[in-house]
Amino acid sequence: MGEARRLLEALPLDRETTTFLDLGAGMGRVMLLAAERGFRRVVGIEISPALAEVARHNLKAVHPGIQRGRVQVISADAACYRLPRGDLAVYLFNPFRCEILSPVIRRLAAHSGDVVIAYHTPVERHVIDNTEAFDVVADFGFGLVYRRKPFPLT
Repeated sequence: MGEARRLLEALPLDRETTTFLDLGAGMGRVMLLAAERGFRRVVGIEISPALAEVARHNLKAVHPGIQRGRVQVISADAACYRLPRGDLAVYLFNPFRCEILSPVIRRLAAHSGDVVIAYHTPVERHVIDNTEAFDVVADFGFGLVYRRKPFPLT
């Protein structure tokens, strides 16, 4: 969890106005860290209904007073999930291969708000690098933090 903490601390966005999105949330461990750090909302997307239920249970057990709606786990396919409006901090713990990651990254690149990505164990980092829409703002060896480049002025 120390590595995840380092990635979260390196996210260059105002947490009070940013939605934290954990794609491939698993049992919700990183969501717990994000909830403690004051993000406006914390949303975990997990395709496995069983893991999503474990994450919900873990969040309630550790943070029984969490505001309903501020922290939520959604059982859904990240490739189809409709991104929330506003600024996003996206956490990826190598959740999927390039076939799924590519369309997700394209959608993040086109998102209207500011976007940063914390990518732990970046096996498929070429997918993000090849879009040319994101700059690396921190490299820890075990993970990277990207920030989407500003849209060109027209």
